[in-house]
Amino acid sequence: MTDIFAIPISTSAPSSIFPWKAGEVSVPANTSNASPLQTNSFYSNMLVGDQTTPVWTYPYCLWNSTSNYYGLSVFLGLESDRVFASGTPPQYFYSPIGIQEVVLSSSDFVSPPAFSLQKTSKFAATVRFSSKSVDNSYFECPLVQGMGFVTGIYHNSIPMLNSSVGFASVVGQQSPRGGINKYKITLHNNRVWFLYIALPRGKSVSLALKDSNTIWFSNSVDGAVLQLCSTTDYTGAFFDNAAGCYSTDASISATVNSNICSYALTHNVAGNSNTGEGLIFALPHHIPSFDSNTASKATGVTFPSTKGTVKAYSTKVLTMKETLPTSLGFEPYTSLGKSPNYTSNALAAISAAAKKEAVGDVVNDSNVDSMYTSGKILAKYAYVLYVCNDILKDTSLVNTLLPKLKTAIERFTSNSQKYPLYYDTSFKGIVSSAKEDADYGNSHYNDHHFHWGYHIQAIAITSYVDKKNNGTWINSVKDWVTTLIRDVANPSSGDDYFPVSRSFDFYNGHSWAKGLYPSSDGKDEESSSEDYNFAYSMKLWAKVSDDYSMEQRANLILAIMKRSINSYFLYTDDNTVEPKSFIPNKVSGILFDNKIDHTTYFGQQTQYIHGIHMLPITPCSSYIRSPTFVEQEWNQKLNGVINSVADGWKGILMLNVALFDPDTAYKFFSSSSFSNNFLDNGMSLTWALAYCAGVGASS
Repeated sequence: MTDIFAIPISTSAPSSIFPWKAGEVSVPANTSNASPLQTNSFYSNMLVGDQTTPVWTYPYCLWNSTSNYYGLSVFLGLESDRVFASGTPPQYFYSPIGIQEVVLSSSDFVSPPAFSLQKTSKFAATVRFSSKSVDNSYFECPLVQGMGFVTGIYHNSIPMLNSSVGFASVVGQQSPRGGINKYKITLHNNRVWFLYIALPRGKSVSLALKDSNTIWFSNSVDGAVLQLCSTTDYTGAFFDNAAGCYSTDASISATVNSNICSYALTHNVAGNSNTGEGLIFALPHHIPSFDSNTASKATGVTFPSTKGTVKAYSTKVLTMKETLPTSLGFEPYTSLGKSPNYTSNALAAISAAAKKEAVGDVVNDSNVDSMYTSGKILAKYAYVLYVCNDILKDTSLVNTLLPKLKTAIERFTSNSQKYPLYYDTSFKGIVSSAKEDADYGNSHYNDHHFHWGYHIQAIAITSYVDKKNNGTWINSVKDWVTTLIRDVANPSSGDDYFPVSRSFDFYNGHSWAKGLYPSSDGKDEESSSEDYNFAYSMKLWAKVSDDYSMEQRANLILAIMKRSINSYFLYTDDNTVEPKSFIPNKVSGILFDNKIDHTTYFGQQTQYIHGIHMLPITPCSSYIRSPTFVEQEWNQKLNGVINSVADGWKGILMLNVALFDPDTAYKFFSSSSFSNNFLDNGMSLTWALAYCAGVGASS
């Protein structure tokens, strides 16, 4: 079977309609951009600002330390470290940052060393700390998602460990294997770290506690490997068998058989250990999908994280299986098990709405200065077109709307919109020419999957209808759509023009919206629904353009998000992943690497915080948002505020009701007192009525 990630979508240069120029953000002088750079991956804090903002590999928090002690600072937060907001439920919780439990350093560093990223990929980055006073003296640390150890490989550099917490003791332990020395380090806060030192044959080094903040090493050994790990069992036994092996990179592969996908996160491992395996920390959403072999590799080592308890597995590969949503398509879908109910009353109501909305001025309505807003508007009209064609089968309305929608879309596919897109030669991607304070930071790679998703969805639906009417318009827009998908969801490093999977994080199980901005709590995302909306849009485009591998990748991403979003973003009452006290919030709000904050970037109102995890309501919504969750959220958080909402958020919240109670939702939208003020700019009454009836509403 073929690996669905093996072949690039394209290896051609982006279309000449996109000007090529350096982006707003400069690549650090110490980092090569010969290959596309990741802008939204876990380590991109190390590419921006002063390059000292922390990153999270789960469970470790790491950063380039240029004050107090120099080198790679390491912190591993426990549940007792967490800070919760006052109130019930708390608005937020986080772990502290900036605590230098252990710092990998060198006694050659008399001043902050030169910091650089030497190797980067989707899942990993190798950072280098080089002495400015001793030639060719440096150490490197590969940072890999889920890595079991924090590792430093030293070259012509005398190792040193520091701690701002303070070392209480360092004691030699029985070696787990020849060529590896083991030490137990106890901090003044009573936390225990273990240090494993692997040396080339015939080489030796000694160490001693110089003072309460410094462990001094006797000499440099070229190729010495220092590995750090923490444990709460005070023996480190579970780490012994993996000591000597360390992760240097990782990759994803996947094969599909019918509707079952087997996918693997494979770590590249260097060195040798007793088992020949490394150690990988898995997140809660991984574990239920493990195959039996991976599940058997559990070690019992666990640590808390913002994503619940991470668990260590003695392996180089995490292999998982998912059932794919292959039947999910353009038509309304519900997980309630109901059938479409397009009664004469429903069709009359839908038709009445469509006759008003299909004659709307989509060309001018979408002529705005935001790729995000314009995409929402185009997608709104595309769903009206779909309803006219597939549900109403009204040729007159299709012939009215289809040419106008094509014209509106072609403003963007010809790059003639108010802020044209261009190809950023610095980080290698498609960005808006709007400045960084406009369009939600698109020029800094914020929210690309949100923005492009709406446009791709609009074009996929328009192409679908056009093809059903014997059109070939898809051929004129295919290159533009393909370029946007490559920007966000390129599957292969064989594409030299875009990074692999810019937005979706196959380890964390969802995308990161934060681009090239320093963020002290790491990457973040505030809209889970616009995240899966991109994957759904890619799936629709793959369907209409007959790209099997792309469709299966989209299916896999959706299947993964069904698990991750319902673990970390949407909380049923029985959620055991996130802290019990936080579950009554029902939704995360903004999910960071290090914090969950029940808020939005644009306001504190309940409808904002919950609605941003709903919109847009599409056939994909019910696949992710279970009836159980939606009903609990409605009863506990939304039913009490809905009567005070009088703008577009009301329509979003009420169409969301159709995910568990289509009848109530249909009655709202079909009421004679319904006001168009209740429609968000990305929402139509035509689609709202059609969706409710399509998922079984009585009319």
